[in-house]
Parts: sequence; C-alpha cells; structure tokens
Amino acid sequence: MEFGIWNYTTLSDSEEEDKEYIVEKILDRRIHLGELQYFVKWQNFPDEDNTWELAKFLDCESLIAQFESQRAKKNLKRQAEIKINEIYVDKAKKFKIEPSLIMDSAFDYGHTAEQILYAINCDGKITFLIQFKDLDLPELIACDVAYNHIPMMVIKFYEEHLKLLHAFATI
Repeated sequence: MEFGIWNYTTLSDSEEEDKEYIVEKILDRRIHLGELQYFVKWQNFPDEDNTWELAKFLDCESLIAQFESQRAKKNLKRQAEIKINEIYVDKAKKFKIEPSLIMDSAFDYGHTAEQILYAINCDGKITFLIQFKDLDLPELIACDVAYNHIPMMVIKFYEEHLKLLHAFATI
C-alpha cells in the first residue's frame, strides 16, 4: 500500500521541529474558496482527525490519481445511466406515459445527495436541482422523488426558500 506525505513545521520552545504526517487515503474532494481540497485520512489517526487539505500541499500523487480515477468511473457510469433514462423518456412520450414513472434517479443508483441547490417549476411540478456527493454535475429530481429519499433536506430547503416556493404557487 502506498502512502503520501504532508510536512508540517511548528516552532516549539524556540527550536524548529519537523513532523511528518502520512496520508493513508483520499476520501473526498471539493472546491473551497476557489482552491481544490481533498478530505484526507491520516495514517495512525482516528477518523475524527480526517481533515480537508489543499491539493497543492499534498505529496501523494498516486493516492490522488487513484481517487480521481474511481471518481471518474462513477461519473462515466452515471452518464450511461442518464443516456438510458433518455431512451425511457422518449418511449414514455411516445406511449403518452408520465416519464418520471419509469425514469431512474441518482438515488436509485446509490448516490447520496449533498445539497438542494435550486427549485424550478417544470410543467407545473416542482423539480429540485440536487448536487450529489460523488457526481460532478447536479441533477434535476422531481419533488416527490426527492421527498421520498431525503425528506429532511427537502423540508429544510422549503423552510429556507418559502418566498421562492410561494412565487411558484402564484404562477
């Protein structure tokens, strides 16, 4: 197993002390304040000590490459799932069936919602734009589907955006 290294220098008792922390695994990534960060699991430390670190300070290229490769595979798989859904939608329209009855959502493939970004009125129905943790692009999910999978997140979104939802009701 390969590990990465992160050097941390502190000054203690007027002497310089170098500590070397070893990256065991890359768990997640995000863009924070315009900079790429990775969520790092440190070797010989419990999970509660995992931290977000700037990519430019990490010296574990192979671990980052492995994480990004797995992430890319998930995104390619999701793109294939979306193409299959597009075929279902075309067939549903042909037979005059509601497409949301036969379409799969990211939830159906085990993806975890991170945040509801926005709500839109789509043919008289509220649809959420949801960012999923392991997908690059957010997806449109019907309100009832979202409520079935992430009810507390939907309720929280409603509470925070009552004015927006009231505007939809008056349209």
